[in-house]
Amino acid sequence: MQQAQLFLNKQPVLDVNQALNGYHLSLELVNDADPSTVEWESVMQAFCDRVAEHDGMSGLTDNKEVYFHAPLEVLKVEWLPKVESMSSMLVEVDLSLLKNKPALEALKEIIKTGAKVVLLGYENSDAYKKLLNIASLVKLDVHDFSAGEAKVLVSALKMQNIQTIISGIETEEQFADYALSGASLFQGYFFTNPIISGEKELSGNKLAMLKLLAEVNDPDVAFDKIVETIGSDVGLTHKLLSVINHPSNNIPQVVETLKDAVNFMGLKRLKFWVNMMMLSEINDVPKELLTTALVRAKFMEVLADKQGKSTDKDRYFMTGMFSTLNAFLKASMIDIVDQLPLSQVVKDALVDQSGDMGKALFVVRSLEQGNSNVMNSGMDIMQVSSAYMNANSWAYKTMAGLEAA
Repeated sequence: MQQAQLFLNKQPVLDVNQALNGYHLSLELVNDADPSTVEWESVMQAFCDRVAEHDGMSGLTDNKEVYFHAPLEVLKVEWLPKVESMSSMLVEVDLSLLKNKPALEALKEIIKTGAKVVLLGYENSDAYKKLLNIASLVKLDVHDFSAGEAKVLVSALKMQNIQTIISGIETEEQFADYALSGASLFQGYFFTNPIISGEKELSGNKLAMLKLLAEVNDPDVAFDKIVETIGSDVGLTHKLLSVINHPSNNIPQVVETLKDAVNFMGLKRLKFWVNMMMLSEINDVPKELLTTALVRAKFMEVLADKQGKSTDKDRYFMTGMFSTLNAFLKASMIDIVDQLPLSQVVKDALVDQSGDMGKALFVVRSLEQGNSNVMNSGMDIMQVSSAYMNANSWAYKTMAGLEAA
């Protein structure tokens, strides 16, 4: 039997209001291994062990709904992701299931646990109608159906009490078009890295925010200057002090001033929380985008450390954090980086994904896209997998701290 490794891709699944519903998790074999030659028992055990090392499935999905896609050989009750309730597990299958009797029998056992079935590859055939009898949802890909065709299918499926997910959403126009279809849920790269229609100039409030970001993140900024800059924003100051004084920090005394905050947190940590809070105040983007920024930042920091570049890990972290600014501000990355005090190597990574930092950014963005090109990046697949799980777990904990403030 062939030794193989599984590779995990992840994308958010959102509703029509762009509120997070859950996560699509896809397991793929690395290097196009032949499933029939794989020792699945050891491969799945190794994968489950890696997940367990990083806070388990909650570290990957924050206990949201899980839309699980994997080779048919993996569809067994004992190998499903360990979630709090099986009612939050949705297993994706297609027509190939009907030609695989062991997998079909395994799916029947999975359904008994309370898990639901999502059908892929819609077609108007007797075989597909047979599978619809066990399905709760159908996934339609924008590459297969126009918005008009999707609307007709969504309506017909609703008559059978079957919900619909539209996948492959990549642009603002696509989301706007398919949101009118009546589908319940949406999935695609647009929600983690929106491609905005046309060139849009920064609004006055976003220009002000970018100016504040530039001042706070200036590597040569003086202590007194950063206190003055942050203090000029009353709302930001209040929120920052609320985070610091939150009971979970167990600080011995109440922190009342920004100078005390810097002394308590340190300048580096203070800058991070200020960046977080400024981005969290932007209302016209999916909330999940901030989680994406955190995952990218931590992933790049961990990867830098694993690759022996620990002296650069702060720059890697900032590059990951700022890689979503174009989506937050709805402007081109070139225009944004020109207004930030960044080194040329960081600018090149953000604009062109060039250099070592750019390569790390390409890898984490590929993970979000479900792009298997990451397997050909030359990076150690185990390092990438471990760093990604670590980053997801850390991001959810960090978001919880922000939301508690």
